[in-house]
Amino acid sequence: MNASEVIKKTFIFNDLDDQEVEQILKISQERGFSKGEVITREGEQGDSMFILVEGNVEVSKTLTMKLEQGDFTEREKILTRFKAEDNLVFGEIAMIDQEKRSASVVTTTDCTLLEIRRENFLLLFDRKPEMGVKVLRRLAALLAGRLRQSSQDVIKLTTALSVALSS
Repeated sequence: MNASEVIKKTFIFNDLDDQEVEQILKISQERGFSKGEVITREGEQGDSMFILVEGNVEVSKTLTMKLEQGDFTEREKILTRFKAEDNLVFGEIAMIDQEKRSASVVTTTDCTLLEIRRENFLLLFDRKPEMGVKVLRRLAALLAGRLRQSSQDVIKLTTALSVALSS
């Protein structure tokens, strides 16, 4: 699948016409990553988002675990895995704020990605505000869905912890 088709299938760009997709392509940089390479690292400053074109990645977070009394260790916990067919965009929060990355993303195969830098993203939408509204609506919907899922996950974990502690 070519880059234009990938952008068209990416959720946050679904509402764009062909000319607007071309504008996104102009601010995108194709990047190759080898198997096992870190694309984003949790806790590092983020200034770009990525669209997975080819390959597979896994998303992970660092968890602090108590092993023995007073002994803690950090472990990487894989949260999910994605393949190019999932039309994945990640790092999108960096388009809105300049906080640290919330998760790490590592390749599990050789990968091709499109990278879009925050500065170019915002400049494009300053020049093309109608296009910006289309993308930001979809981005808001994506983030709302992820927030909703996180809330459900917290409820499940709180329930499981409550059951475990009451035993």
